[in-house]
Amino acid sequence: MKVKRDQVCGLALIIVGIIFGYLTSQFSKPFTPEYPGPKLLPAIAVFGLVVCGAGVFVNGCRQKADDKLLVDLTGFIRIVITFVILCVYVLAMKYVGFLIASPIVLYILTTYFSKASNLPTKLWARIVFSIAVSLILYAMYVPLFGMTLPGGLLFD
Repeated sequence: MKVKRDQVCGLALIIVGIIFGYLTSQFSKPFTPEYPGPKLLPAIAVFGLVVCGAGVFVNGCRQKADDKLLVDLTGFIRIVITFVILCVYVLAMKYVGFLIASPIVLYILTTYFSKASNLPTKLWARIVFSIAVSLILYAMYVPLFGMTLPGGLLFD
């Protein structure tokens, strides 16, 4: 029996979902009807990861064998670079906060992805996108949901 890349991806999604589910269960705030707490959105994401992973796995079992590589060397390097950027983002949020770190990291990622895929994007479009997404997320979480986002140690 040949293992297909959809099966590998599906299992990876399920495993990541289970790990995130375990980490989410470690949050000390319980679910309540008045305030669902910080567990709600990660729990929804965990459910989505596990269900989608199972779907991808089952779909991979139904398909004929494919001989394509799961990820070539260039793709693997892109994954590692993206992971490093996201790790730096987490550290940056700790020190400069969400409103400064998010647009910068979004701009870096959109520029990196557009260069990697050879899609022509304009500088101003990437800047507007990065700022708009950051502000929309901020507007959703802070005023709408009443949650807090990292403000940064430099500004405390």
